[in-house]
Amino acid sequence: MAATEHAQNIKKDTKEWITIALLERLQTKQLSKLTISEVVKKAGVSRMAFYRNYESLEQVLEEYYEPKYAEIFNKIAFQTSHEQKITDLTNFFLVLSNDFQTAIENDYKELLYQIFKRHITQFYDEIIPFPDWTGARRSYWIDFMSAGVFEIWVMWIKNGQKETLEEISSLIRLFHK
Repeated sequence: MAATEHAQNIKKDTKEWITIALLERLQTKQLSKLTISEVVKKAGVSRMAFYRNYESLEQVLEEYYEPKYAEIFNKIAFQTSHEQKITDLTNFFLVLSNDFQTAIENDYKELLYQIFKRHITQFYDEIIPFPDWTGARRSYWIDFMSAGVFEIWVMWIKNGQKETLEEISSLIRLFHK
C-alpha cells in the first residue's frame, strides 16, 4: 500500500513539475514552437516520465485548465438568476484574463475556446430560444453563441481591457435577451 501511495505521489509531483515548466515556457514562447524536450528539461524529468502522463503539450494545458473552467461553470449552473450567471461569466474572464493574454500571445487560444465551449453548452441548454431545436440547429446555435461570447472577451483582453467590465457585460447581455 505504501509503495502505491508513494508512486501516486511521484506521478502527481511529476505532472505538477511538467505543468509548471510548460506554463513558464509559454510566457516567452509560442506553444507551436515548444518541444517536449524543452519542457521536460525545464521540469527536471525524463521524456519517458512525460509520456507516462501525457500524449502532448496540449493535453497538459487541458488538464490544467479543465478544473478551473469546471469550477466556475458548475457555480454558474446552480445560479437561479440569469443576471447572476452573466456576472459569474464576466468574473470568469476577469479572473483568467492573464491566462487568456498568454494564450493569445502564444497561440493556444483555440485550446481554451474548446474547453470553454464544452462548459458553456450547459449554460446555453437552459436559454436556447426555441425548445424544439434539436440536433444540428441546437449545435449550430450553441457554436455561434459560444464563439461570439468568447471572442468579445478575447478582443477586450487583446485591446488592453480599455472598456469597463460593465460595457463588456452589457454586450454579453445583448446576446442573451
